[in-house]
Amino acid sequence: MKLNTTKISHYLLLTLIGVMLVPSVFAQKNTPNIILIMADDMGKECIGAYGGTYNTPHIDKLAQDGLKFNYGFSQPLCTPSRVQIMTGKYNYKNYSEFGFLNQDQKTFAHVAKEAGYTTAIAGKWQLGANQKLPKHFGFDQYCLWQLSKPRRDGERYARPLIDKDGEILQTTDEDYGPDIFVNYVLDFIEKNKDRKFLAYYPMALVHDPFLPTPDSKNWNTNVAARHKKDTLNFRDMVSYSDKNVGKIIQKLKDLNLYENTIIIFTGDNGTGRAIMTPLKDGSKLPGGKGLTLDRGHHVPLIVNWGSGKYNRHETDNLVDFTDILPTIAEAVRANVPAAWSVDGISILPQIKGQSGPTRDFIFSHYTPIHSEGANKNSARFFRDRRYKLYSDGRFFDLQKDIEELHQIPAGKAGAEGERVRKVFEKELAKLPPWKFGDPGVKKVILPGLEPDPAFADKAD
Repeated sequence: MKLNTTKISHYLLLTLIGVMLVPSVFAQKNTPNIILIMADDMGKECIGAYGGTYNTPHIDKLAQDGLKFNYGFSQPLCTPSRVQIMTGKYNYKNYSEFGFLNQDQKTFAHVAKEAGYTTAIAGKWQLGANQKLPKHFGFDQYCLWQLSKPRRDGERYARPLIDKDGEILQTTDEDYGPDIFVNYVLDFIEKNKDRKFLAYYPMALVHDPFLPTPDSKNWNTNVAARHKKDTLNFRDMVSYSDKNVGKIIQKLKDLNLYENTIIIFTGDNGTGRAIMTPLKDGSKLPGGKGLTLDRGHHVPLIVNWGSGKYNRHETDNLVDFTDILPTIAEAVRANVPAAWSVDGISILPQIKGQSGPTRDFIFSHYTPIHSEGANKNSARFFRDRRYKLYSDGRFFDLQKDIEELHQIPAGKAGAEGERVRKVFEKELAKLPPWKFGDPGVKKVILPGLEPDPAFADKAD
C-alpha cells in the first residue's frame, strides 16, 4: 500500500499546532477576569472598612468578603500614581511630566492582551491628548474624560465632556459622567461574558469640583445647582462612588462571573485637602493629596476574588502600586519581559491565601513636574509601617509622629529605629542620584501619537 506522505505531513502539522494551542486555551479558561477600580482623590479614611463614616456598604462588603490591605500605598498625586500603577515602575524610571505617559511604555493592559484578554478603560485619562493612545497602551476600547479635550473645555460630572471610542459624546445637564462611565463598564462586561476580560475603571469621582450627584437633594433643585461647588457634596460623591462599585458587583453576579473575577479597589492618592473627614473613633482627618505625609499616599486597597476563599480578611503586609502589574500578570498567566524593568512583586499568593513574597518596605520617588505648589513637595523616601527616611536625611517614627513634625537625629531612634535607618540608607545608595528640582526622564512622543497642541491644560 502506498502512503500519501503529503496528507500525513499535513495531519501531523495540524496535530502539532493543536498541541501547542491547548495549553494556552486551557490556561485562559482557568484564569480570572480582572476589574481594577481606582477612585480619584479618595484616601483610605473615606471607606467605612478603614474607619470612615461615609456610606460605603458595597466597598465595605468587598473588604468583608475579600482581603483588605491595611498598608496600601500610591503616589501622592494622580498622574504619578496612574503612570506607576499602569507600568509597574517607580517614577524615576519613566515619569516625564504631569498629564502624560511616555509612549514607549508598556502597561498591564498589554500583559492582558498578550494572554488573550479583551480590554477596556473607562473614566479619567489624563495621560496624553490623542484618541489613538488608549489602543496604543493596550486597551481595545475606551470611554474617557480628559483624553482629546482639556478640562477647561468641559468637566466630568453634569454635562460631561467624554471621548467614547473615537467620538465626542453629545451630552446635556441631564447626563452625569460617572453614570456614563460605569454603564460603559457594565456593557463591556455583558458583551464579553463568554471570554476573558480586563476592565480598568479609573473613576471620575470624587475629585473636585465638589458637585451634587443625581442622588443629592440639590440635583433636582435647578440645573444651575448641578454646577455649584460645595464641599458638603463630598459625602454624596463618596456614596455615589460606592453605588457604582455595587453596580459592577451585581452585574458580575447576575452573569455568574463574580466567583472568577478579581476585583481590585483602590484610590490614586490621598483625599483633597479641602476635605475634613470625620472618623468612627470621633477624630477628624484632613485630606493629604499632594503631600508625602501618610495621609497623602496611604490609600484603600481591597481585593476580592469570589466568596469563601479567605481564612482571614485583612493583612498588614506592605503593598504599593508597582505591585499591581506583576499581580495581574501572574493572574492571567503571562510573563513580564525583563526589558520592561518592572519594580513590583505579585501579591497574587496573598490574594489566594498562600505564602509568597512580601515587602520589607516601600519606596517613593515623587516629583510631579506640575505647578509650583505641587513640586515643592517633591521627595524621595523609603518607609515601612513605622519608620520613614527621606533622601535628604530626615527620619521619622510614624507610630509616634504620623504628621512628621519631629525628625529624629542620627543615633537617637533606638536600636530598632537605627537598624531600619541603616537599611534605608543602603537602599537609597543603590538608586541613581537625585536632588530636589531635578527634571523627570525625557518625554517620549512617537510618530502619529503627537498631542493636540491646543491641549495645554495641566490642571489636575
